[in-house]
Amino acid sequence: MSHPVFLNGCKLPAMPSGERNEWRAFWDDAGIELEANGGPPLLWWCIYGEADLKFARMIDDFDIDDPEGERAEFQADTENPDALYPYFVTAKKQALQRLAQRKEKVVAALGEQYRAVYEAFEKLVATHFDGFVLLRTAGLPDIADGEQWMRTGAQSMDRLDNNHPPEAGDHFAGMAAEFLKWKNSGNAARMLGGSGPPDVWPDAALSAAFPETGRRKRTAPENADPDAPQTLPPNVRGRSGQRKSTMLEEWLAPLFVGLVTAYVYLSSRSIFLAVLAFAAATALAVWLSIKWRNRGGDKDLP
Repeated sequence: MSHPVFLNGCKLPAMPSGERNEWRAFWDDAGIELEANGGPPLLWWCIYGEADLKFARMIDDFDIDDPEGERAEFQADTENPDALYPYFVTAKKQALQRLAQRKEKVVAALGEQYRAVYEAFEKLVATHFDGFVLLRTAGLPDIADGEQWMRTGAQSMDRLDNNHPPEAGDHFAGMAAEFLKWKNSGNAARMLGGSGPPDVWPDAALSAAFPETGRRKRTAPENADPDAPQTLPPNVRGRSGQRKSTMLEEWLAPLFVGLVTAYVYLSSRSIFLAVLAFAAATALAVWLSIKWRNRGGDKDLP
């Protein structure tokens, strides 16, 4: 399931406000946009500190005069449309200062071979972002309750500015360890900096230096911050290594068990035989489901 976050260059020092009809101008601006799934990647965190944590109303993700009626629809379908959710925004100048200040510590944690990715991201922010750098988080699940993990993550990055070594198990250390564990599972530039316009991010040089490897893993990250949304590399499945059950499977299994049990009881009028049929049908359904899920999962592996 997709839970996208976006990194945008923008002219405003805050999230656009639907109450002030600011989204139309935001969308009309041809500024750059990067995208990631499940949470901000490591290089995005390098831009922000705790002071950049801001809040916006959920309902203000839609302009008041929205011609498609999305604001009214959201208000009608949402229990608390006025709930606040956290996001990050900072001035481009501040973003570049933080990137420069944190570079050596981040490169030391990731490895010298990834310096080129970090410096290319610095250059991207310097040349393609204007005014302010906005991290839009409204696509994350339960983001209205996300203040704590976002604040903790930003505090972890701020410690790098104060020449404090990364603490074992903190947000930065966890993200660095997660990347190193999954570094062979995809394009390093996208894993560290998200996806952007073709030949802009990553550019041709980075794509050539860090090609998609296509390798898949069976296990999920163990060192990630448990309170934050998890960002898995492209094409990596969940912790079980199995294909998730579909709605069809979830309906077919109990239907099969019920039909078999009913047929045996109606034909024999024996509760004892019906119980035996129920147990046998359940065991068969579970066995078939496991076999099918493992088969579906193994097809994804090389």
